[in-house]
Amino acid sequence: MHRSHRTSAEYLRSQDLFEQGTIHALPGLTAEETVLFTSAPLKREAGPRLALRLLGALGRLDPRWRSTIAENAFTLHKTPLGGPYLLLGDRQGPSLSFSHEEGRLWAAMGSHGCVGIDVAYPEEFTGGYPFKRAFRPEELNCARAFGHKNTARAAALIWSLKEAAVKAAGTGFNCYDPLEVRVTNPRIGGQGILFDVWAGGSVSAWARAEGRGWLAVALAQRASGHCAAGSFWLQNIAKRL
Repeated sequence: MHRSHRTSAEYLRSQDLFEQGTIHALPGLTAEETVLFTSAPLKREAGPRLALRLLGALGRLDPRWRSTIAENAFTLHKTPLGGPYLLLGDRQGPSLSFSHEEGRLWAAMGSHGCVGIDVAYPEEFTGGYPFKRAFRPEELNCARAFGHKNTARAAALIWSLKEAAVKAAGTGFNCYDPLEVRVTNPRIGGQGILFDVWAGGSVSAWARAEGRGWLAVALAQRASGHCAAGSFWLQNIAKRL
């Protein structure tokens, strides 16, 4: 568990970062949901700092999270399955997800549903990678259209979507085989590509090119039964605080 410190300045700074475009609002996943994402160099305390910046920006866009944080009330926890979540005092905070690649930490936050974020690069899918264990042929065939017909780049796109989706489901790949997570129905939207993903339930996902690789953000609705493992553990922790 990480307890934030000196949070008020970081919280206020999020307003400037949002206006500068360093914090991005993601349109297109659902009409009712606000999803934000951002990144920073991977350094000590980068996770709590990014979470606090996103929370400050989220409070500007969604009245449910406006003025909800006090300097000593913000804590960042991990579930037994490794997923992060926030407590604001004894109140459950908005959904949060992290991904780190190449010395950079990415974070996403959702106003109501459960979010997941992932970044993947083509270099991870070379040298005899077992594609048949992770991807369905139709997934790779579809993704090649967005990856200049390059199989490794197509695999990076599909993997980032699958990883983001199982994070949004609250379990990661602890409860799913990669082939059980299915990526379908690509269409252009939200300044990227929208997808439907099945990970024990329906998950909305979005991806965009990020340097040589792909950045993906996924959203599962809490009402669908997703995030059950994290939410159950969170309720028990809150009762003991």
